[in-house]
Amino acid sequence: MDKEFFDKWFDGLNEGLDKMSKDECSRLFSKCAYECACDALKYLYRDLFVYCDKDLDKFFSRVEEKKNVKGRVVESGKIYELIFTSCDCPIHTEAEIESNRLCECSRQSMICVFKELVPERRFHIECIKSILSGDEVCCHRIIFDD
Repeated sequence: MDKEFFDKWFDGLNEGLDKMSKDECSRLFSKCAYECACDALKYLYRDLFVYCDKDLDKFFSRVEEKKNVKGRVVESGKIYELIFTSCDCPIHTEAEIESNRLCECSRQSMICVFKELVPERRFHIECIKSILSGDEVCCHRIIFDD
């Protein structure tokens, strides 16, 4: 493979992401997010959720035992946060994509995870902080509607 070609290609992708709307980024990253979510479900979230007796408060209180992620219970049963201390996405770490639009992939991945873990509940997820926007951490807030 031609490294120079891929460096230029990823530079173009980085610039293109910054010009995309949130909806366009959601469509672009939905399949990538699904694949990442499948791995995370298998090796991290599902096992912990079952270990916590499918209790969201316990899950978010214990998630930091598994990876470079912290959980926070904002409002029991309703509002939670996942806080990532680093951006480990290979699109960022290896392809050097710096656009904060990449965080939509992470948000989409969490949507996949929580649809699997709590399919009976409706929710939405907001990106509150982003390392790629210059923040110290990435923080996604999960808000359950019911």
